[in-house]
Amino acid sequence: MPKFNARDILIPTISLVLITGVSTVLLAGTNELTKEPISVAEETGKQKSMQSVSPKNADSYVKIDTEDVKAECYEVLDKEGKVIAYTIATNIKGYGGTIKVMTGIDKNGSIIGVNVYDNSDETPGLGAKTSEKKFCGQFSSKSANTDFIVSKDAEKYPDSQKIDAVTGATISSRAVTEAVNRALELYREISGGVG
Repeated sequence: MPKFNARDILIPTISLVLITGVSTVLLAGTNELTKEPISVAEETGKQKSMQSVSPKNADSYVKIDTEDVKAECYEVLDKEGKVIAYTIATNIKGYGGTIKVMTGIDKNGSIIGVNVYDNSDETPGLGAKTSEKKFCGQFSSKSANTDFIVSKDAEKYPDSQKIDAVTGATISSRAVTEAVNRALELYREISGGVG
């Protein structure tokens, strides 16, 4: 049986504590340095997404307070300050992580567009395809007064509007559809369901 003295145990222990401490400080510093640029990039992405689902004559956005902590609602105003539409950002759990969806609805209750502005945690080549126009375009010009369902689930919900899922990404497609439905529910609350 080998003999250990205090030095054989103490030196590796102190080294490990020092390495762990230095690593923790470096990680905390990196996190602090990148926090603001990441936040700015996320806000820029959200702003571009809002513009992509707004009418061409949109001039400004006014945030509306709601009780839903996973959503942000905005009135879309024209140059005269009249409400011409609503944009609603919703977050939902997808296959790999959180999916962020922006839904634009005009004042007559018609969907202007849907934009998946962050699905970076979804499977590349599959779930990530939910951000493509081929999928998102299915929502455009449809009524905001009837919820959507992925076509595979049509038997369970025959009164819903049908959306074709991305092949091989049914879970991600259902998540985006659920995010849009949450936006429609909020739209109906804030607008009184006009349309």
